[in-house]
Amino acid sequence: MGAYKYSGYDLHGKKVQGEIAAGSTDEAERKAASQDIIIVSLIPLGNGSSTAGPQASGSRKLFGRKRIAEGDAAVILKNLAVMAETGVPFLDALDAVTISAKTPALQSDLGKLKEEVVGGRSLSSAMRSVPTLFPELVSDMVKIAEEGGRLDNALESAAGYLQRTSELRKKIINAMLYPMVMMGVSFLTVGVLIVFVMPRFASMFSKMQAQIPVTTKALLGLGAFVRGNPLMALALAVATVIGCKLALRLPAARTAVFKLGMRAPVLGELLRKIALARAFQSIATLLNANVAMMSALEHGAKVAGNPVISGALMRAREGVEHGGSLSDALRETGVFPAILLQMVAVGEKTGRLPALLATTSATMEEDVDSRLKALVSIIEPLMIVFMGAIVGTITISIITPIYSVVENIK
Repeated sequence: MGAYKYSGYDLHGKKVQGEIAAGSTDEAERKAASQDIIIVSLIPLGNGSSTAGPQASGSRKLFGRKRIAEGDAAVILKNLAVMAETGVPFLDALDAVTISAKTPALQSDLGKLKEEVVGGRSLSSAMRSVPTLFPELVSDMVKIAEEGGRLDNALESAAGYLQRTSELRKKIINAMLYPMVMMGVSFLTVGVLIVFVMPRFASMFSKMQAQIPVTTKALLGLGAFVRGNPLMALALAVATVIGCKLALRLPAARTAVFKLGMRAPVLGELLRKIALARAFQSIATLLNANVAMMSALEHGAKVAGNPVISGALMRAREGVEHGGSLSDALRETGVFPAILLQMVAVGEKTGRLPALLATTSATMEEDVDSRLKALVSIIEPLMIVFMGAIVGTITISIITPIYSVVENIK
């Protein structure tokens, strides 16, 4: 019979450590559960290789893999929180969520997470070693819980944050779906007219010796190029899209684009509110979990998704680090709205900063929802006008040479 070193929590949320004599990992978990201990880490004693193996496997990353969707991560964390609260051993809880995982890739990641925990790493460290599962915010909250908090509360708070983030993302996608479809139809219509319709008139214009306007020549030339070099035209289109994406990854270009967008009516305030809601929602969640202010502000800057807001939060972080209050540091950036600054100031005075930030971010999310609906209602007629203008330009480019021929005949 072997021995296992464990660390976990009792039913009161107090961190406990010790050793258990058992013949297998399952037996060790059952013995710990009989003592009302929620196991988080279980290390076989007398086997030096057991820890190194899982750590080595955890260091292998799958290139190109994206982190799982916030909604799926929220469900996993919520299930783990419920089982942790009811006293289910943590490794058994991991097995349960692994079995119910939606995809083989997710099952594999959860399996790696369990290997890291069984290998002796703390849960927060194991989460960092499998970066495709959870964001750093979750591992930071779990780390604080490991140092003296309740693990189930930390997991539940993280699940709530990820669920709200997922809902905000879905609202944005659903609101922009119709305009994107309309834009796609517009480009498809223009492409068909230029590539297939206008070339049919080219030979007719040549035979009739019609006076062709510059716009018509340009459209005819574009259509002839696409028809004669379809692969090159496709390659140029793909290269343009990839080039734009790569350019937006450059900090200077990305900041310039967002600054321009934030100056636009309706759209500018929407971009600002989306970034603020994301950032301060994460800051409120982390502060509520007793994460340090510096780390909370840094995470808020990372998840904002807007370089203007991210830069302002990092400057505010420097101000707080040098001894200033958060409200003063945010005010000095000149980026944040007055109502948010007021709420932060009140929160600092009353000691209820996390709660007030959570309330403010929820209010901003509601404002984002209403602004999204307003933006869609504006975009719809603009897209119709845009399509009409493009199709009208092409029609005029076709009709104008025909009129010139008719006038010459008269």
